[in-house]
Amino acid sequence: MHGITLEKVGPANLSDCGIGCLTNPKNKGYGPKAEWLQKRFAEGLRFLLYRDEKGKPLAFLEYVPGEYAWRPVEARGWLFVHCVWVYPKAQKVGGLGGRLIRACVEEARQAGARGVAAMASDGAWMAGKEVFLKNAFVQVAETDRFQLVIHRLREGPEPRFRDISGNLAKYKGLHIVYCAQCPMLLKSVNDLSEMAAEHDLELKTTLLKSAREAQNAPSYYGVFSLIWDGRLLSDHYVSKGRFRNILRKEILKDKE
Repeated sequence: MHGITLEKVGPANLSDCGIGCLTNPKNKGYGPKAEWLQKRFAEGLRFLLYRDEKGKPLAFLEYVPGEYAWRPVEARGWLFVHCVWVYPKAQKVGGLGGRLIRACVEEARQAGARGVAAMASDGAWMAGKEVFLKNAFVQVAETDRFQLVIHRLREGPEPRFRDISGNLAKYKGLHIVYCAQCPMLLKSVNDLSEMAAEHDLELKTTLLKSAREAQNAPSYYGVFSLIWDGRLLSDHYVSKGRFRNILRKEILKDKE
């Protein structure tokens, strides 16, 4: 791969390499994500980044020791993939996502981990399971729109989804539960807060501050939940247009 380099991003080179999916430090989500990464590095987070000859990001993989996964899973003893992202412009290079996944598996092997686990989905804001299945992963569980896939290296308990079935009930009114693990989410939180205010609705927000809190989130995506009176309206980024439809169909009609 001429001109393409693989960076192991850590505290020392984060400012140079960037956060992967956002390239403009002026973006409101950039700073919180960079700060979140700095804190997670101390917990064993790894961030692999492919860059082109000009230093522009092409693809990245973010993963953590399973006990620090920011998803509602039990995966102690495994490495857990938070996110694998390949920029559209890098599709012509081919195979970058698979290369990153295999690099993660090799690190797990060298570290003596039980293997690598990941959540996948055919829906929005998460990689589909096919990229993992092509790299010797197998599906071991499924819930809602999410699949849990693993590449086993050693014997031991399989990762599993946590039971979060009762976690929605405590959220009354209009509520967003989120964190900075995905830097795109802050824009959605700000946009939805403004739109809710325009309709005289109070939108409460809860910022998840630890992996344990995310593992007990009210939705399986873990890092974003839009809730109305204990009902999950969305488990991923919501645009202004989509929120306008949600307001009309799910919320304002309840207030009439």
